[in-house]
Amino acid sequence: MVKFLTTAGISAELEKLVRGAQKEITLISPYIKVNQRLLGDIKDVNQRGVQFTIIYGKRDMRSEEKEWIDNLAPAEIGFVENLHAKCYLNESTAIITSMNLYEFSQRNNDEMGIQVDSKEDFQLYQEIKAEAERLMRIATNRQSRLPEPPPEPVRRQSRPPVATPEPAQRIRTNGYCIRCHASISLDPGKPLCYQCYQNWVRYENEDYPEEYCHRCGKENKTSMAKPLCYPCYLSSRDETDELPF
Repeated sequence: MVKFLTTAGISAELEKLVRGAQKEITLISPYIKVNQRLLGDIKDVNQRGVQFTIIYGKRDMRSEEKEWIDNLAPAEIGFVENLHAKCYLNESTAIITSMNLYEFSQRNNDEMGIQVDSKEDFQLYQEIKAEAERLMRIATNRQSRLPEPPPEPVRRQSRPPVATPEPAQRIRTNGYCIRCHASISLDPGKPLCYQCYQNWVRYENEDYPEEYCHRCGKENKTSMAKPLCYPCYLSSRDETDELPF
């Protein structure tokens, strides 16, 4: 059931939405300037590995906001010039409201909004989520950030490693994301880049149509189940018998 919210309710439910996130949070607002309490919650859940998607518009962010947003990882940031929507969601709840993610609005304005629970209104929640994903796809100045990998431990070697002989036939190691065409390792079992995989895993539809061949990178009808175009599939069988076909 959809829940109606006033200004105080929007702020309270937004705080619960951030704190209760387990996997992802999407914040859509033309203007962004969060209060210190909400900022503390955002930093806390991000340290737990929660993925952030932030879409803003109208004008560039102030340096204070850029500073904490630049420290979010994993995160994806995008700018939509004509953005007027205000929407906040995690993996189970969505809030659509008139209130910007702006401290002044929370303190001074009379705002309205609705809250949607995915368990009670699954179809409506999915429609909201799909529109949020569309906005990110059309966003400009997109930035994707992943957590810094831990440093490799220093290991002592008592003797130099034994060189392995070159295989009789060289196997390609460079491939392409079948959704966004980013350069990734060639592995038909993992044909999506990190960000595109995070979007795909929400539905896990192995037959969902993609746009590029994982091996040659050319436009073609592919999917997670069949990530290679037909010529590359035939060629790959000559290189190795280990591909999952």
